[in-house]
Amino acid sequence: MDTRLREFKPIQIQKYVPELDLLNNPLLHEQEKEFLAAFYDFLEKELDKDLRTLEELNYLVEEPTQDIKRDIVIKIMKKLAEKGYYSTILFPEKYEVGRIMRNVLIAFALCGGRWSETSERYIAGNWSIEMGRLAGGTLYCNPVSYKANEYQWEKFLVPVSRDGDVGASAMTEFNAGSDIARMELNLQTQGDKVIAKGKKVFITNGMICKYLILYGRINKGPIGAIIVDTENQQLQNFKASRVRTYGMTDAFVSRLIFDKVEIPKENMLEGSGMDIMFHQLTEERLVISAEALGDAMKKLLYSHTYALQRKQFEKKLHQYQVIRFPISKNIRELNLLIAALINYAREMDKHPELGSSKLMAQQSMGLKVTASELAFEAAVHCFRTMGGRGYIRQ
Repeated sequence: MDTRLREFKPIQIQKYVPELDLLNNPLLHEQEKEFLAAFYDFLEKELDKDLRTLEELNYLVEEPTQDIKRDIVIKIMKKLAEKGYYSTILFPEKYEVGRIMRNVLIAFALCGGRWSETSERYIAGNWSIEMGRLAGGTLYCNPVSYKANEYQWEKFLVPVSRDGDVGASAMTEFNAGSDIARMELNLQTQGDKVIAKGKKVFITNGMICKYLILYGRINKGPIGAIIVDTENQQLQNFKASRVRTYGMTDAFVSRLIFDKVEIPKENMLEGSGMDIMFHQLTEERLVISAEALGDAMKKLLYSHTYALQRKQFEKKLHQYQVIRFPISKNIRELNLLIAALINYAREMDKHPELGSSKLMAQQSMGLKVTASELAFEAAVHCFRTMGGRGYIRQ
């Protein structure tokens, strides 16, 4: 059964607002704009049909949709990988745009979408799908690339980064959350094997991934990192189940159980697991900032459109200052944060050593928090201008 109310008149999204168009941003270099334009074109031609199918499935009740969604999500990751959009680790020499800048531009565009002159409609993007790309393309590929030996590079990195096999990163735990110092999962070494015992939670891609990087305490001591081949989710004594989260309807966020799972010792990454984890955190924060800003841009565009078209008490909503002023304020904030994101990404590309800088880590965390707050605030404006239809998700 389809739960949408057909009586609501369709609202046409405003086709162009210069302040909400990243391609119109004067801070972007020409090569960056060309890369972004190419991704928008890819989004429309290759992904839009799949993304709209995922959205349609959200309105169906009394019908099983999870397996259908899983297959669509896996197919999307493969398509992204074919164009070098899933991970930005491999082949940096192919691009005039820096690796981290490419990563944040993809995240922004995949969350926000853009008006298409060709189709004459808004290509909306999908934040859930971008979270899956972040989990596999950045949180898995970056640390593996950082410490992998030749064997691990070919066996565990290339299939994910180049071919689009789904990856995941398993760090967060039930009692510790993301507090690494309280991590409990045990990696017990026994000869040529490592025995993993413990649980992880809120692991994006956990129940659809082929490979994951697992963090735990080696013999209950220092933190280490090991690559797990889930054998297409058939690995003995390994169990992954879905965790339903608000909003992320197409992200396969999961709970993982390792009940004495045997892993070849040759899968262990060399060095401190703490170092391996922190190596990718600054870039992750910039990518999440880009996701939040992309989504905020989309919500503000929707709010702008609804305010121009919807009438209450014989006036259009945009005629009320209480509606118009907060949206305008958020648009200004959005562009200030985009400017910070662009500059941070460029500096990280020019100076890779900043990836281990505590100051840069703090700055990127501040940007991530502020961008996420703006995304929530933009969503509030969107629901407020939508009125009743906001409460039924359509």
